[in-house]
Amino acid sequence: MDNKMKNLEIFINKCKIFYNKNIKEFYINEDCHIEGNNSPYVMDIIRRVILKGSGNISGCNERTLYPSHLPFPQMYRPNIDPRHLKFFHKKKSFKNNIKWFFVGDSILSVGSDIVAPSESPSYTWSDEILKQNPGININFYNFAIGGTTWSDLAGPTPPSPWWGVNEKLSWLQNIIASEPDVICFWFGGNDGRQINIPAMHSVIAMINEKLPETDIILAVTYLPSFGSTLWTGYGTVAGQQDRMFAQNYLRSYARWKDIGYLDVGRWHMMMRDGYDPCEISLTRVIPTTDTNLQEFNLPLSWDTDKWFFPDCKNDNKVSANACTDWSISFNVKIPPSSLMFNLSGPDDAINQPTGNNLFIFFNKSTISIKISNGGAQHDPINIDLNISPEQLELNWFNITLKDSRITISMPRAGFFPDVNANRIGAGYIDIFDMQVPRFGGRYHPFIAGLAHVEELTVYNLCIADSTRADGGCRRYMPTHADYELYAFSESAGGSNDYHMNTYGVRDVIAPVIRNECWS
Repeated sequence: MDNKMKNLEIFINKCKIFYNKNIKEFYINEDCHIEGNNSPYVMDIIRRVILKGSGNISGCNERTLYPSHLPFPQMYRPNIDPRHLKFFHKKKSFKNNIKWFFVGDSILSVGSDIVAPSESPSYTWSDEILKQNPGININFYNFAIGGTTWSDLAGPTPPSPWWGVNEKLSWLQNIIASEPDVICFWFGGNDGRQINIPAMHSVIAMINEKLPETDIILAVTYLPSFGSTLWTGYGTVAGQQDRMFAQNYLRSYARWKDIGYLDVGRWHMMMRDGYDPCEISLTRVIPTTDTNLQEFNLPLSWDTDKWFFPDCKNDNKVSANACTDWSISFNVKIPPSSLMFNLSGPDDAINQPTGNNLFIFFNKSTISIKISNGGAQHDPINIDLNISPEQLELNWFNITLKDSRITISMPRAGFFPDVNANRIGAGYIDIFDMQVPRFGGRYHPFIAGLAHVEELTVYNLCIADSTRADGGCRRYMPTHADYELYAFSESAGGSNDYHMNTYGVRDVIAPVIRNECWS
């Protein structure tokens, strides 16, 4: 047995001793390096403790250590306010019986491995709504079905037989026929990277059409256990990233459409993974000679349509060819007639048929922006900007994609920026600035439309990876080990894999619900 395996075995045995004594904090000092093998066995062990210290750990499905100085998480501002429940507030004054529907997958259903009805997420949710609306008669209906997706809701899925509804109608048709006043949707855990965007859009469009005075609330689901050994692959890096893919779409879509949303996924990552995926710092990459970014400020002859972000890393060891957020400043010799940027990395032609790209067109007298969002409709964002090409220098660009915000800036006409001005956008005008829908997970960004620019100069490139605790997001000290949120027991429920036990519901889901404004 080599030293690496010996160190790993010692580490695993010590972890076992700690969690068997009900000690969930395990320290690794600075001169210690643990190299795992990403095996389910190793992950099942380390999910039971919070790894602290200043040592080094690798080969554990991107798990990291947490320095002792990190603060504990603080709840973010609410994402639901009275304008998101305007019809509910209107009806409270005259309607005697408010109908509030919970619709989603197993997390909201009776099949979520709960020990009593009072320990379910839907009970906690309804409890806070009642507390904030005393004296109002609200009836809650649980129309959730385990193992389902947006596609199932949009399709011919039959209702559960115990609902006592019209079994000749589909799940969605029965919901519409019941005329609820509020519908809370919770999907994403089963959708993952195959989230069907046309199906999601069609459900929301149908509700808006058939029930124009019904409020919609969306939930951003949480991630499964990273130590799960289930055949679904929950515990793998890909399994976690697949759920982030759906998480970020729901979150960014809600921001774009101004729909109230319950962001359980964000709080869960802050508590379990020790970082906030929505509070991000971008840092500059280091150019590398064997890439297409050999150095900054170096003009390159260019006649290829696409410039792919290079395999250059920043101080957090995030590579520009596998990042989530970025900011780039560049110059071209010949102004392009159009440019295109990919905003995320969908690759499912059936479930995300139009991709997720931004197009900018420089017409004779106008500049227009088109954005595809993965749905069936091409370019649902189609805007003519209130600035003309004559007002800008069309060779320089400063573009930032951070969280769900895209900002495109260019210099005003007659201003020719130097290197420093290019880097920080001094003298630039924001021609487009918007919260846009985009998928989560890291991807390989590129710029297209460069075939005729003759020369390309990159002045700055900063990046981050919001799928990793050490990828550039604001860090916290985790409050819970992964396993304790999902661990099954006869007394507290749980599934060991995705469904939380009663402590997970109390500590992760309940605080987010109670932080929102339901009155």
